[in-house]
Amino acid sequence: MLWYKAWRESRTRFAIIASALAGFCLFAVLLHHQIQSGVTNPIRSLRGNSYSEHIDRLIYSGTAKGMFALLTIFLGLGGLLREKRHRTASFTLALPVSRLRILVTQMAVGIVELAILSLLPALLIPSSSLLVHQYYPLAEALHFSILWFCCGSGIFAAAFLLSVLLGGEYTAPVACYVALMLEVLISNWPSLRPYRLNLMWTMGEFGTMHWNPEHNLLLAGPLPWPRLLTIMAIALCMLALAARITQKQDY
Repeated sequence: MLWYKAWRESRTRFAIIASALAGFCLFAVLLHHQIQSGVTNPIRSLRGNSYSEHIDRLIYSGTAKGMFALLTIFLGLGGLLREKRHRTASFTLALPVSRLRILVTQMAVGIVELAILSLLPALLIPSSSLLVHQYYPLAEALHFSILWFCCGSGIFAAAFLLSVLLGGEYTAPVACYVALMLEVLISNWPSLRPYRLNLMWTMGEFGTMHWNPEHNLLLAGPLPWPRLLTIMAIALCMLALAARITQKQDY
């Protein structure tokens, strides 16, 4: 029952995010020729010299990456404080389960949805590329899915924690957006840039992309596992803090 309840509360947000992300991926693939020739897109900087570069610039290092990061904020909205604003907290708390179990269920459903969204481009791009007689390797797409999931878990956890801490319908997503922008700006300081703390850089493999020997396929470098595991550890700490705060809050 808790799993179904958590799914019902988040399914509309999940469906909107998945539709937007899938729509843009299909747009980038099916209209790649028009985009590259500048017919449907006047922004010349988005045009790649090869199909893989085109996908990298629009999906994995460009618009779709930013879309995924920002929309993940809304996926992370949860907690009992939000239910209090919608006057459903009393019903939820009346269920014969602990607050911790309620919150963990919400977190788990959100993480599963995040994993599906991270895999969505990997499912769509290699397969739909065949429809336009192009090729994009599945292994490369799955590489970015791992990056998106690990970095997205940090954004999801931050949004969840802020929705537990802050009242108001839009306070938590706005605060999380500001925090994400500050993280990008601060990590871009010259003294911090060598440590590659920027989540958006990590998601897009900034500075590590290279061409294959035939110079027709843009490839990512090895996965930065120490950095990814650190991000996920921080995300876990934020979710644990959210659970601890929820147990002490008065509804």
